[in-house]
This record gives sequence, C-alpha cells and structure tokens, in this order.
Amino acid sequence: MSTLRLCLFLFLMLGAVGAGVRAEDGVWMRGGGHASVKAFVAAGRAFLPATTPGSDLAGLFAVPEMGEVDRGKPVPAKSVQECTELWANEECALVLAVASPPTVATRSRVGVLFLLRRQEGLWRIADLRRFSATGKESLIEAEQTAFAGTGYALGREGMRPVVTVKQWHGGRGYAYGMSSSYTIAGWKLVRMEPE
Repeated sequence: MSTLRLCLFLFLMLGAVGAGVRAEDGVWMRGGGHASVKAFVAAGRAFLPATTPGSDLAGLFAVPEMGEVDRGKPVPAKSVQECTELWANEECALVLAVASPPTVATRSRVGVLFLLRRQEGLWRIADLRRFSATGKESLIEAEQTAFAGTGYALGREGMRPVVTVKQWHGGRGYAYGMSSSYTIAGWKLVRMEPE
C-alpha cells in the first residue's frame, strides 16, 4: 500500500511541476507555445521575471543597478506592466512587452519586441529585440507605422509590417528620445535604415 501511495505522490508532484513550466501558465520560454497571440499577451501580462524560476526570458527584463550600492548588479523587474499586440496576421505577430525594474539610483524601463510565428498550431517566439531606457523620463513605446490600402494586407505581396520603437532617456534638465523601425525578413526582426 505504501508503494502505491509513493507512486501516487510522485505522479501528482510531477504533474504539478509540469503544470508550473507550461508557457500557457505564464512562464515564458523561448521554446514554449501558445494557442493564440492573445494567450501570449495574457501570459506576458502575468509574467513575473524576478520570481519566475526556469524562464530563459526573465533576464531580458533586468538592468544593472547604477547607484553606489550594488553598482552593476542585475535588477530584475517584478512584473511586466504592459504587453501589447502591435500587429498580427495568420502566420506571424509583433508584440511589445514593457517592464520597470526597481532600480534605486534612477527609474529604468525595459522593453522587448517579440516576433511570433505560428508553427504546428501554436504561436512561438521566432525572434526578439531588447530595449532599455534610464532616467526620470524613461519610457519605451512602439507603434505600427506601415499601413496597407483597401484590398491589400500587410504581410502579403511584399507589403511588410513596420513597427517603430521609441525610447526616452534622462530627465531633470536633460531628456532625449531615440527611435528605430523594424520589419520582418525571413522570420527575423530586421532594423530598417533610411534609403
């Protein structure tokens, strides 16, 4: 009887551990899959980088401390404050996730632009780009900046989607903004340069 109990206990424990690392439960993994883009966004909003063990994406939402104490020590964000679908079609999607690591010296923001690809019925991370901003006025935002006319669709007929990411740094007398635009080429995010 005790062997049966031990087997039942091990079975239940393995099931609980397995449930804790599924992407659908909020643990983002590069190899994880989601049933829809909305499920990926919902998992992003529930993601806790500082306290989620086993996620290979948690480190993307950390910045080094810039103060005198613990200078250079990585400070992970406690949560993802924003996770937004910027564009999607039936094959791929662009999503921006933004977090604020609790640095002591100054305010910090981290953003990650995800390219999702639909494979075997699940949405998976195909590529990503990380952005960071520091200072009182730090901000990271993105918007779709390419549009198709009537009868056309982005992602088809050579009309690639374009997303522009804006970063704001500084504050207290000196703040500046930067931006860069990205599109999709061969399941990779490619930075666009002026022609």
